[in-house]
Amino acid sequence: MIIAFFFPPGRWWFNFGTSLPAPEGIPAAKTKEALERKGVKVLQFDPWERDQKFDILHVFGASYTMERFIRLAKTHGVPVVVTANDYSAKPLWKWRLARLTDRFIPIPTTYHMRQTIYNVADRIICSSQSEARQLSQRFRIDSSKVRIVPHGIDKEIFANADPKLFVERFVLKDFILEVARINRRKGQCRLIRALEGTGLEVVFIGPLGSTTAGKFGDQEEYEEFLDLVDKYPWVHYLGEISHEDPLLPSAYAAAKVHALPSTYEFPGMVTIEACAAGTAAVSGRYPTIYDYFGNRIRYCNPLDITSIRRSVLQAYQEGAYPGIKEYTLKNFSWDHIAESLLKIYEELLQ
Repeated sequence: MIIAFFFPPGRWWFNFGTSLPAPEGIPAAKTKEALERKGVKVLQFDPWERDQKFDILHVFGASYTMERFIRLAKTHGVPVVVTANDYSAKPLWKWRLARLTDRFIPIPTTYHMRQTIYNVADRIICSSQSEARQLSQRFRIDSSKVRIVPHGIDKEIFANADPKLFVERFVLKDFILEVARINRRKGQCRLIRALEGTGLEVVFIGPLGSTTAGKFGDQEEYEEFLDLVDKYPWVHYLGEISHEDPLLPSAYAAAKVHALPSTYEFPGMVTIEACAAGTAAVSGRYPTIYDYFGNRIRYCNPLDITSIRRSVLQAYQEGAYPGIKEYTLKNFSWDHIAESLLKIYEELLQ
């Protein structure tokens, strides 16, 4: 079995045009490695190579720019799998309006092109039931084509997470941790205010500002955050730590609670990583993260300081839910993701 991966420009899981990324910490590359361990040959689709031979084309992302490309693949008889990665924070009424107005516009709209992608794809992969449900509300989706494959984490890294490295470096243990980019949505300032007077140490790891290279978002927010770091000796900001650095899983393991009072996540990979390290987790109740963990983690209203405080203190006192580490490593490892994908590929080839 030979599978060709293709990545629309600008997707979050790669950084270099249509080139397959370096393996370290990149979801597509980790998926490729896991599939190859199961005997599947995975190649990167090269639009300039006329003689590439493969059994299935797997497109990561449903950008409207892929519509013509996917239709062309189908005219050549190639089975196409599309990983949607298409959970949206946009209100549903806007999508329904787009669907309605699309009927009266004489040229293909971006909505129309995305609908065409879902029409012609042989399988549509969503990362959660919530994404699949929302997708069917926004587009006309044949539910028989939809399959659920969750996001994955590196089992080996988090299964063996050792707090010793972090504790020895920073002399901190059993603290509240938040791993996230520093901005208003992620809620670092809200978390600090929520924990004033508790006597708990709080550690933040992550870069400042937006994801746009060379620019920062939420200028006032991260300036306020840095002021709070200077003001309170119990607040520690360590900057960004790479996923390839063993210090990061060690930080998760050394923490007592990981808190993510973000206003929106899809689903919040740092929460999955914290659970994989066996750390108690607090999150906003985003539909996707609830699909993954149900009541195995604690939830807060990310805009309510009292709610954040209550949930974090409860998690600190009660600890992680029993078996959360084993559950996470079993259900969200790259090998588990590869097994799910292999079943989908075999369906198509049979």
